[in-house]
Amino acid sequence: MASTKHVLLFPFPAQGHLGAFMSLAELLHRAIPSAAVTLVSTPRNVAALSATAPPWLAFHSLPFNPADHGLPTHAESADALPVGFPLVTLFEAFEALQPAFDGYVASMAKDDSVVSIVSALFVAWAASVARRNGCSHAFFASCGAFGTAILRSLWENVPLSVTPTGHVPVPGFPGKIFHKTQVSEVMLRADGEDRASAFCHRQIAHSHATDGVLINTVEEFEPTGLGMLRSSLRVPVWPIGPLIRVAGARPAASADKVHDGMVSWLDTQPPASVLYVSFGSQNSIRQAQMAVLAMALEHAGRPFIWAIRPPVGLAVATSEWLPEGFEKRARDENRGLVIRGWAPQVTILAHRSTGAFLSHCGWNSVLESLVHGVPLLGWPLAADQFCNVEMLEKECGVCVEVARGSTEDAAPPEIDRVAELGETARR
Repeated sequence: MASTKHVLLFPFPAQGHLGAFMSLAELLHRAIPSAAVTLVSTPRNVAALSATAPPWLAFHSLPFNPADHGLPTHAESADALPVGFPLVTLFEAFEALQPAFDGYVASMAKDDSVVSIVSALFVAWAASVARRNGCSHAFFASCGAFGTAILRSLWENVPLSVTPTGHVPVPGFPGKIFHKTQVSEVMLRADGEDRASAFCHRQIAHSHATDGVLINTVEEFEPTGLGMLRSSLRVPVWPIGPLIRVAGARPAASADKVHDGMVSWLDTQPPASVLYVSFGSQNSIRQAQMAVLAMALEHAGRPFIWAIRPPVGLAVATSEWLPEGFEKRARDENRGLVIRGWAPQVTILAHRSTGAFLSHCGWNSVLESLVHGVPLLGWPLAADQFCNVEMLEKECGVCVEVARGSTEDAAPPEIDRVAELGETARR
């Protein structure tokens, strides 16, 4: 009997990662329609993803109780964590899934299947599981090549060397020097023995068992980053992007009203006039920064859509931390929409009325914006976002950094610059 090809996808449970892996599943199905594709995760993630998944995509749920790992009840994904909750707790919790995943892979390998595993970098231990069970393995990096290469180098070399002028050289890449404000607080505090350092070092050790790296980028867009990544790894690196979500896709039927109302509002706006503001599903800014940003939006006088999360330190999305009357004025003047929770980002970026995107510059947001021809105003907050803005502004010329970070001493957004760029986007 002929062997069956079976691809197991194991993403890290963050909204951007899950979406990228769903896009990867579609790519695999188009390329190898005869192969079985199964996405592996925990019960709540499987339930959410399978509700809108195509019939050819299978799912396997690994037993998981968040409370057993110090996570809030029902928190099985990064976007379900309160703002500011240590993400390393979720990283460590997913390491505990290794025995269950190992058993599942072993059972698959016995069924006359040729099993290949594709996992996220944060689930690098899956490479060791693959090796033990005679399966091939590849990482799928949903971040860009430049950011992946930089962050891997920095985590391999914590504690970091910071010069008296605040600059951070990147080991292995002469000439690549960042300022400490472009490095996350978690990494700056890392001493090599802390939880985040220990987790990253464990994943780097597991990563040597992989057969290759798939990355959501394009050779022509990131030649420098891909060259850096290839020079630092001992396995092939294949750019397979851009993989982005489809305009109009909705997470659930309950979002229809938000989606349709927003599209109707966009239809009333002039071409390239709307500034879209979003800092992703995991990040937020401080209350004082949020107030300054609201002032900047009013000062710019341009239509906007702001997909908002509670500010750092607050758990409830009320309007108390916005300037008095801000939302009412925007609504009454038909000048802006403030949306709490899910927003149809790709639909917004694909609309003719959207002229610019004020973004944290997470990689999925970067690709979604550029694929639809929308320039970026960068406000990086964490992780690879600082690297992305550095590359997009200095190498690609498609982004302008207007603010950086969410710490108490971080500079607020430049109000006049946001206003000027809003006018440029309109033209």
